[in-house]
Amino acid sequence: MIITGTKLITAKPRNPQIDNGALVFHQGTILDVGLSGKIIRKYPGHRIIRLENSVLLPGLVNLHTHLELPPLLDLIRARTYPDWVINLINAKRELETSDYTLAAKQNIRTLIYTGTTTVAEICTHQISPMLLKRSGLRAMIFHEIISMNPEMPFPRPSSLISRPSSLMQHGISPHAPHTVSEQVLKRIKEIASQNKLRLCMHVAESKDEVRLLQGKKSGFDRLYDAANWDKAWAPSADSPFEYLHHIGLLKPNLLAVHAVQATNEDINLIHTSRAPIAHCPRSNKETSVGRMDLKKFLDAGITVGLGTDSLASSPSLSMWDEMRYAYQIHRRDGVTPKDILSLATIVGAKALGLDKEIGTLERGKRADIIAVPLPKKNTGDIYSDLLRETKSCIMTMVNGKMLYPDNSREK
Repeated sequence: MIITGTKLITAKPRNPQIDNGALVFHQGTILDVGLSGKIIRKYPGHRIIRLENSVLLPGLVNLHTHLELPPLLDLIRARTYPDWVINLINAKRELETSDYTLAAKQNIRTLIYTGTTTVAEICTHQISPMLLKRSGLRAMIFHEIISMNPEMPFPRPSSLISRPSSLMQHGISPHAPHTVSEQVLKRIKEIASQNKLRLCMHVAESKDEVRLLQGKKSGFDRLYDAANWDKAWAPSADSPFEYLHHIGLLKPNLLAVHAVQATNEDINLIHTSRAPIAHCPRSNKETSVGRMDLKKFLDAGITVGLGTDSLASSPSLSMWDEMRYAYQIHRRDGVTPKDILSLATIVGAKALGLDKEIGTLERGKRADIIAVPLPKKNTGDIYSDLLRETKSCIMTMVNGKMLYPDNSREK
């Protein structure tokens, strides 16, 4: 199949844009990318989909979300992050399996409609994996563990690890340094090493988390009381990243989410460890944890991708909304619209170890492709124009399979 567009963005450092571009793919693999006339002449006999007034792009990578959570944000908003956590726990007591199932179905549809083709999902209720498998999306499923009591038995690995498929891989998500004991974290590290699994963890999200680890009074004292956890079980360290480094968990296979409270020393540790970061700016705003210094991470050469987080802490699961807000708060630091789109494509793919397969439109990569409307206003910066205007897709494709066709003409 050949797909043509008014403009094609490859997301490659060289030749990032092609006017009147096209790509051809076979059995889910991109064979060639170039000018539409040249591609059509070079590959006769292929079906052609012409997308008028469109921009072709690599599919977006949502590096962090919880698809099973319904839209709870307005219900559980709070003045402080610990209060938000307590509100979330209380709100979930009123939910049933059917609520999580409905939410996951609706949220997956939103991802497809808005151009996410790869998602890093935190699975808590064992509902999202099957739905993601049916959806055709590419997914990295991190199975969540909360286990602070050192006396509690650790779940058997077989209950956490499923056989990977071409579109779905599995990993483990120890929730956070303050909600998973050191003993369990070390066991998770062993399992991840033995099975070559990736890990995902909320790290240095709030000042209360840092204060707890430093042995100071923290808003999480209430959380420990509500969970019947002994405060003596809390880890002790100058920072969450220093703690993870100390126990050997801060490695390239650990996706650290948020990192809002990372210090300069933490950034050095992250850079040395080559651990990637998932940046969720709207969630950080809604939960009142602060603003991550994105430019400092990028200048240090750290791999940082974008994630929407869940509808309990973010107003939408649209990566375009996330990119717009990220640019809004980071542009004064010199972060460009092109940088932001890169975080949502090739850098997000790199954070999941998938950059050899997806993230750019080029020969040999998988056909994870989206098409969005050509911006009505042309400022000369297509990246800025896309961030300003794009809300949804006219086509979403994963592995060469069309998941969301709209306004296309096949000839």
